[in-house]
Amino acid sequence: MAGFLSSSNISKIESIHEKLHETFSQNITVYKNGTKVLIAHDPKYNSVYGRNNLGKRDSVKYETLSETFDARVYYIDTDKELFNNDSSGSQIKVVVPDGSIKIFVKKDGFNFIKEARRVELDGTRFSIKSDGSPFGLTGNLFYTFYLFPLDESEE
Repeated sequence: MAGFLSSSNISKIESIHEKLHETFSQNITVYKNGTKVLIAHDPKYNSVYGRNNLGKRDSVKYETLSETFDARVYYIDTDKELFNNDSSGSQIKVVVPDGSIKIFVKKDGFNFIKEARRVELDGTRFSIKSDGSPFGLTGNLFYTFYLFPLDESEE
């Protein structure tokens, strides 16, 4: 069965989405779980407990992985979006903190963010609260994530 859109129409729509993303995207820094590097220079190191026999953790080093991606950022109006609105008649009440955002990233950003824990944008850190949902009219061009702001006093 033939589709409603020709291949030239599909490429035009995809180029418009790309132009939209290029125009309104900004840089975000994504932090992945750190990797643990074991330095086996101490013969008394116990890998089960992660310590040597003196109780020191000198033999373990944590490396934080981070990468920067372009993302379109949309600030969530908690009164109008999702399930918070009382006028919607929904019985589901989801508490979304003020300052929450929704981001759209491309495939390379999705592959990195799906294993990450934190995102930094304009000096504010966010935790990732959703899996990447595919988004696009003609295909999965972008992926959507919901992020909640971190309270800096908890870290």
